Amino acid sequence: MRDNKECCPYCNADLKREPIPKESQKVYGSAHFIRKIGINSIEGDRIIKWKCPDCNKEWDRD
Repeated sequence: MRDNKECCPYCNADLKREPIPKESQKVYGSAHFIRKIGINSIEGDRIIKWKCPDCNKEWDRD
């Protein structure tokens, strides 16, 4: 079963990309690049939603 952090919950598109080079993984906090788009909150200066680049649907971060 796929984790929703790596797949779109609507169209099930694989959002996981190529591996991040080992020397840069600590900076990115992940082992792979991810295609999902973060939607920012200006008031809170944080990502509040994700958006799928394939179907353009959004879902809550939490």
